[in-house]
Formats: sequence, structure tokens, C-alpha cells
Amino acid sequence: MNPDIERFERWAATYDKSPMQRWLLRPVHAKMLDLIGRARPDDPPSRILDIGCGTGRLLKAASVRWPDAELSGVDPAEGMIAEAKRLNPGGEFKVASAELLPFADEAADLVLSSLSFHHWIDQERGQQEIARVLRPGGWFCLADHTFVLTRLAARKVRTRTQVGRLLASVGLAVKRQARARFILITLAQKASA
Repeated sequence: MNPDIERFERWAATYDKSPMQRWLLRPVHAKMLDLIGRARPDDPPSRILDIGCGTGRLLKAASVRWPDAELSGVDPAEGMIAEAKRLNPGGEFKVASAELLPFADEAADLVLSSLSFHHWIDQERGQQEIARVLRPGGWFCLADHTFVLTRLAARKVRTRTQVGRLLASVGLAVKRQARARFILITLAQKASA
């Protein structure tokens, strides 16, 4: 098993109690949802998919903002999926990776990914899958760190420019980029049909 997945399996039961939730994840999630809300104020999403959903905290926050949206999430760690189901009992959660999403073409109009991108085995393949499951005109919001020391530790961290190029290569146009602490948040849109 992948060491990252093993670590998150062990961490699943206590993940939400980590100080990282308050210090990092909640502010990043709030910034992501604010960017999306400003980009589409009169167009609430009907189906939201969170890739690398962990315990489902981002989807829970999204459900407060968009209570009528269907919630779906994937994560390669079974323990994280179990916690996400507990937190979001009405959602659809599956054990899966970004590189092989178990959803039909054009199944979601908003896809999220928060601080999991640097863990993906094949980021290009993951982005292709996101473009496949997004409806025309749909939005993708990616938050991941660009911390230099992480790049030195051989993580798959991308710069602002590299993220933009990667998204463009799968037909997603970057509309806005912002920072929350040392996290880069990128909001991109798939072309309308």
C-alpha cells in the first residue's frame, strides 16, 4: 500500500481533532468557498465532488452554503471515507483516487480538491479525470501548497504557472488565483458547450 494512504488510514479517527484543522484547513476551505461564491453568485452548484475528501469537512462547509447540492467525495483511504460518511450522511462517498474517478462523464458542476494534489501519483491523469467529470461551464477549485521546502522533499508541488499550464492542457481556464497562508488556491472553469 502507498505510504501516504497508510498514514491517512491511521490518522482518520483523529484527523478532525488536529490543530491543523483550525490553523490551516478551515481558513483554506473558507477562502475556496468564497472564491467560488464570488465567481458564480447566482448559479448554485447542483452536484459537488471533492477529490481527496478526507473526513468530508470541506463538503460539510459547502453544504451550509449550498444546501440543495448533492455531495460526493472520493479518497483512497477507507478510514477517511468512513469518517466522511459519518459527517455527511446524505452524501455519496467512494474509495477511489483522482486518477480513476468512479463517476460518469459530466457528472458534477463543481469539483474541489483541498491539499491532496501533492499526494496524487499522476497529477496529469487526475486533471484529465476532473475535466471528464465536469459539466461544460463547470468549475474546479484546487488548493495545494507551493511551499519551497516541500518541493525540496520531492513532493509533487507545482508553482502557480505550472498549475495554470496543467489545467489549460486539459481544457480548464484559470479564472482566479489567490493565497490562504502558504496555500495557492486556483479557480478554473471548463469551457461551455
